[in-house]
Amino acid sequence: MSRLPPYLQYLPAFEATARLGGVRLAAEELNLSPSAISLQLKKLSDVTGIVLFQKSGRNVALTQAGGDFSHAVAISLGQLDSATRASRKITAGDQPASLSVSVPTALGIAWLTATIVDFAQSHSISNLTINEAITAAEVDWENNDLAIVYDNPPFTGKYWRSLSEVRLCAVCSPTLFPRLDLRNRERKLSAVALLHEDDGGEWAKWSVAARISLEGNTRVRVNSVAQAIASAVQGRGVALVSDVLTRNYLSEGRLIQPFSTTINAAREYYIVCPVDRANDQVLRTLADRVVEQLRPGRDLTS
Repeated sequence: MSRLPPYLQYLPAFEATARLGGVRLAAEELNLSPSAISLQLKKLSDVTGIVLFQKSGRNVALTQAGGDFSHAVAISLGQLDSATRASRKITAGDQPASLSVSVPTALGIAWLTATIVDFAQSHSISNLTINEAITAAEVDWENNDLAIVYDNPPFTGKYWRSLSEVRLCAVCSPTLFPRLDLRNRERKLSAVALLHEDDGGEWAKWSVAARISLEGNTRVRVNSVAQAIASAVQGRGVALVSDVLTRNYLSEGRLIQPFSTTINAAREYYIVCPVDRANDQVLRTLADRVVEQLRPGRDLTS
């Protein structure tokens, strides 16, 4: 939404009238005159284009469209009330003494650990533990409140929320750039080390998509994608990794993307927690913070 709806100021009058079934009763509850309530209801009807009420004796009754609108308003106002009360608790210091979060190693190194630490400090969480796991099955759920995983759902018995799809691109250090055959870069990539964490299938998929031959290269399989990125930064080869992990390196000029081709990875990033913790306000706020960090164009170090 680019701006707030123009009718928000009229919703209390509408909600009270719909709930109490009369303009006078709504006026008494809101300490307004009946004419003020009627005027607000008219303006709300004009702005929305909905016939909200019809006469019912000395009172009013919702039309079918007004009933549907009333239901949506009640839900929205209830959510706002819940959020306000939860925020007041947070402001008042009603925070957990501890928080445990599991993250994939490479994502933690790239930016996620710093984000979680900042969150804990800003919310006065005095005991923070950050563990490591890649998939949901690898997470020790006895000792973690929430996890960010590189995996595919479903996650049985868990609530999950998509964090980011993963697009893989080839990156290397600017120091390695002169060794690439730029004149033929659209059809071959040779005499360099190809860094990968998987069995090499993603490089093969990228080669087909880019229409670039990979013959004559050294294949280097590393234990984690964090090692692949570190080796690429050091000029030891070309890594096939996600922008989620390399955005800061690219913006700082420590890595470059010599080819425009990207491919979908086999998995994506998800935020996962036990189902019974899905409405935990602190976990939801942390999840929102992490999602916001990945907004396109956002500097992940800020």
